[in-house]
Amino acid sequence: MTARGGRDPPGSRPPPAHSTHPLRPGALTMATAPLPRRALPALIALAALAGACAPTAPPPPTSDTAVVDYVLDGDTIEVAGPDGDRHRVRLLGINTPETPHDGEPGQCGGEAATEQLRALLPEGTPVQLISDPETDDEDRYGRLLRYVELEDGTDTGATLITAGYAYAWAPSSEPAPARTADYEAATATARDAGAGSWSACPDLDQSK
Repeated sequence: MTARGGRDPPGSRPPPAHSTHPLRPGALTMATAPLPRRALPALIALAALAGACAPTAPPPPTSDTAVVDYVLDGDTIEVAGPDGDRHRVRLLGINTPETPHDGEPGQCGGEAATEQLRALLPEGTPVQLISDPETDDEDRYGRLLRYVELEDGTDTGATLITAGYAYAWAPSSEPAPARTADYEAATATARDAGAGSWSACPDLDQSK
């Protein structure tokens, strides 16, 4: 191997000009001879250990059909599953300003985000709830963490971000959702354009 600048590495020698020595009979015998039987158990054990140490691929996302029952705020909905059970769902990977609750005033853009999500998901809208294997299944309040898509594949979280009523968000203590990079890019575009609530609420993404 030649080092940079055309010099050979220290201690290296050029190969002989002519190397025509034939292989001695039996020279490859050691490499091709069968392994002793006593070595087989050790090899099997090593193979099993290597398989156990190999990284496990995350499970694929799940997709469940549900029907929107009610929109609570800009990033939380209540749905009815096929079995009739109702679940609260937190739109994964986004955040919106808070609405007034428990006597506390709302944040700038909170009511607008809620109105936008209600326009996107009126009562009775069929949706797909898509999990993300990189994140928790539920948040600390027991809400399902899901991407919410319409039947035509429209991502409602991404739609809210693009319109300027939500922004990308991921907990710092956990792996980021798979769509975080796309959501962050859409957030930057909406912010720069002053879309939706960004014009009236320049600190929209500080309402965490």
